[in-house]
Order: sequence, then C-alpha cells, then structure tokens
Amino acid sequence: MAAAVARKWWALIGMAVVTALACAATASAGLITTGSGGYCDPDASKAFARWGDSAYYARLLNGGFENGATGWTLSGGAKVVAGNEPYFISGNRLDSRSLLLPAGSSAYSGTVCFALGDWHLRLLMRNVGSATGGLRVQVIVPSLVGGLLTVLDGGTVKGSGAWSPSPRLALALSNVTSLLGTRAVAFRFTPVGAGAAYQVDDVYLDPWKGT
Repeated sequence: MAAAVARKWWALIGMAVVTALACAATASAGLITTGSGGYCDPDASKAFARWGDSAYYARLLNGGFENGATGWTLSGGAKVVAGNEPYFISGNRLDSRSLLLPAGSSAYSGTVCFALGDWHLRLLMRNVGSATGGLRVQVIVPSLVGGLLTVLDGGTVKGSGAWSPSPRLALALSNVTSLLGTRAVAFRFTPVGAGAAYQVDDVYLDPWKGT
C-alpha cells in the first residue's frame, strides 16, 4: 500500500515538473521576442566588404545613432554627437551622427533578436582619448522576467585616432553554452583604461535572425 502511494506521489511530482517546463517554454517564446527584443532588421549587406569581410551584417536597432539615443541606454556622459564615420557603410550619405563614449561612460543597446551560430559583431570606431585605452564589448543575455541573466565578455578592442572598423568580435567557445536557447541579446560598450574615450558608429551583427 505504501509503495502504491509513493508511486502515485512520484507520478504527480513528475506531471508537475513537466507542466512547469512546458509553461517555461511558452513564457520563453512569448516574452523574449516581444518589445525591443523582437526587433529583427530584415535587411543585410556586406557592410565591411571594403576591408575584405564578405559576411552579411545587419545593423542593431538605431545602430547608426541617426535617431539620437532611441533604443539605447546611455550613462556617465555618453551622448550622441554630430559627425558620422566617413565611409557611410550604411549606404546613406546623409547620415550625420555617431556616439561619443568619454571616460567613465557606457552605452547599452536595446535587446535585439539573435541566432546562435558563427556570429560576429563589428562597428566603426575611433580613439578620442588615451592612446592606451580600449573599448570593452559585453554581451548581455536578458532574463525572461526582466533583469540580467548573465553578462559575457565579447572582448576589448583598441583603435587609432582615425575611423576604422573594429575586429570581428565573437565569444569564446567556453561562453557559447550560455547562449543556448537564447533568442535575444543586448550589448554594452565601455571605454577601459585611464583616460579612455571612443567614438563609435554603425554597430552591426552577423548573423541576424530572420523575421
């Protein structure tokens, strides 16, 4: 009798676990692709082809900063300023703005849809601070219920006083498992080092999850 009761309780617990997992999956599908997390640029181009990169990229939401700080969270004096990168890689020669990141500042992109794969982030950048300063890129994996799930190191890059493309930034293999099941990410950019300051423009991601 006791064994039968125990089996019944274990069966009920099993059903509860299955139900909870099903609900979590449904919540994931519903929450992570809504709002800014549902933004998927349907257009892609070989934006960095002139530098020998033939991959297709699409810009992050307001990745050229032509709409001011829309879609971004800026802190520590970060601001959108006049002056575009000189290559106009978006194809629009009317672009006229970029993002200034002075020492102590940071910029946090809006959440964008994401497809796990051999992905890379690239942007145009120039060093407007200390010659030894760098620009740190972090990948933010959002929680389904708000807040941060995890922050992954995308790498730190350095640039000169002239506009140039960043290297292709990608996560180390050891971090990729943190993105399994992820369909939306955000990015944080922070100058690092004494007196570090950067100007950035045209932030692109490859691959971009199709709509």
